[in-house]
Amino acid sequence: MRTLQYLFRRKQFYIFKQPIKLDASWKEKFIVVNARDPYSRTDEQLHRIKSVIQYHTASDTSFLINLNLVLDNSEFDIRKILSYFNQSAFEIHYFVLYSSWFDKRVISGENISQLKQLVENGSIYIFERLVTQSELRFNERVEELKEVIGKIFGVIVDSGE
Repeated sequence: MRTLQYLFRRKQFYIFKQPIKLDASWKEKFIVVNARDPYSRTDEQLHRIKSVIQYHTASDTSFLINLNLVLDNSEFDIRKILSYFNQSAFEIHYFVLYSSWFDKRVISGENISQLKQLVENGSIYIFERLVTQSELRFNERVEELKEVIGKIFGVIVDSGE
């Protein structure tokens, strides 16, 4: 979530309001969908995602959805969400942030392999930069994300340098 807050330069995202822009110069608009509770059950998250997408069906917008990569057959396992996106007509881009800001945890290679096997509709981007408690590396990762999003939409991204 911290990454999305820095990327969009805001602390709160209101999913049922008008879409927002990444930067003032961009024409693309986004709705950021994050779980009300970071430990929401998958069924609750999927219901929320479907509601938000249905609400904004008529708008020309893209959706950024914040998910925890849980593939352990628990009630937090995201396979149902991946299945929903696999069956959709959406153009899907999965951004996997490899390391945590808060501690030295990283996503396991096994989870990344599982994700690659489960994704039938979409592209996966792995951001491997280790950012734990490093403001510089965190900002570099945000710029990497912004650059990839720009390439997807054909936008020239000014890195501020």
